[in-house]
Amino acid sequence: MKLKNITQAAIALTIMAAGTAQADQFAIKTSEAETGASQRLLTSLQVREIDAVKINGVHFTVIEARDEGYAEAYIYGQNISAEGLYRLEADWNGTGLSSLPVEAREPFLQEIACEFCAS
Repeated sequence: MKLKNITQAAIALTIMAAGTAQADQFAIKTSEAETGASQRLLTSLQVREIDAVKINGVHFTVIEARDEGYAEAYIYGQNISAEGLYRLEADWNGTGLSSLPVEAREPFLQEIACEFCAS
């Protein structure tokens, strides 16, 4: 009987894990500060806005999205004139990065290809 319960629990955990996609964090580089997206856009893209900061005179909007395709859809949907897209190598609000000044977080931004970014 216990084996049956363990098997059912394992199946339930597998289904739950498959249903929840792991999200990544991205920073969108712009020359001007951007306004937040509508709740409808955020919900439809499954994107979460985390922060908007200025690092060394450059504006960044930090978001959480499933992958870079969703980040690019956010850029397109917001009609952002993006200069670059970066994947964060650590959690923006995690204990490691949040303890650093904003200017010191720039090395944790890894530039990635962006179809909707100006070169």
